[in-house]
Amino acid sequence: MSAKFLNNKTIILVSVACLFIILALIYWAFKPSVQNQSSQNDLSAQSLMKNSMLPNSGQESTKGKLPILAPSLQGTEIDCPIQVDANGKLILSVGIRSCFDYFFSGLGEKTEPELILDIRQYLTATLPETAASYASYLLDQYVAYTHTLKNLRTSTYFKSDDIDKFQNIIDQMAKLQQQFFNEAEIQAFFGNERSLNQFSIDQMRIHANKSLTSQQKAAELAQLIDHLPPTMADGVRVSMQFSELQQLTQEIKEKGGSAKELRNMRESLLGPEAADRLEKVDHEEAVWQKQVNHYLSERQRILQSDVDDANKQKSINQLRNSTFGTKEELLRAQSYEIMHDQKS
Repeated sequence: MSAKFLNNKTIILVSVACLFIILALIYWAFKPSVQNQSSQNDLSAQSLMKNSMLPNSGQESTKGKLPILAPSLQGTEIDCPIQVDANGKLILSVGIRSCFDYFFSGLGEKTEPELILDIRQYLTATLPETAASYASYLLDQYVAYTHTLKNLRTSTYFKSDDIDKFQNIIDQMAKLQQQFFNEAEIQAFFGNERSLNQFSIDQMRIHANKSLTSQQKAAELAQLIDHLPPTMADGVRVSMQFSELQQLTQEIKEKGGSAKELRNMRESLLGPEAADRLEKVDHEEAVWQKQVNHYLSERQRILQSDVDDANKQKSINQLRNSTFGTKEELLRAQSYEIMHDQKS
């Protein structure tokens, strides 16, 4: 994403980046941990493990033959983390959608009708009859939904900097989902996707709000991240925090903000302990940069001296070895040399 959100040009850049995220999520599944219905949370782990062991691409079910996968999928493990309960009923989870999307990734190598038949064959071969029947119904609904969704996208015109129209797309998607699925099915198939899409929209609004200071933006963004579903991996949260930290830091630097403003922003976004660690990193980096600058200055003096090239290189090697104490520092210093010479 762009690092600055203080003018229309940069807001447009951020909007475009978020739009790509949104449109990508429209057509591809965001695959976090499996979400179970709350009414089935009391199932034991042992029961779930027993009933969720489905055949992979290298095995054949005792119930029936598995489908022949599209060429690009052959040799891979079938990504179908579908679960049933102790009574053989299907447990609603994002794993069902992951299964459908796994097979549909072979589109082009096989036709859509062929892939639908493959999915039905897999469901019949690996699931109890009741679960297979329900999963097959969900497949029909999912195919109809994705077809309608594509039509919705092509009939919607908007500019890249119009956040409200982005929001309108998300709202239309939600309404469309209600036409094909009940609430439990929507939560299982699209719950995390909805949250991430809405996060992107809210994130854009915060950055585009010129009335907010960097600290206020950081506080609102931190609250936004905290409200992400617990089923999302911690790595997603860390990635978002890092991205926001970079953007807000650059924003503060570009407008000449103070060290106190930078500290306040970091505390609001990450907390005081993380802010302390970042300040320590800043100090270490400043010391390192001063050391490198001194070395490059002395190196330049040697290069401009009247001695022959062999003695110049010998003096530079001695200078480098005396300035930097570890192998890692020496390698890093040589990288700075290359960048310095390229700029010169």
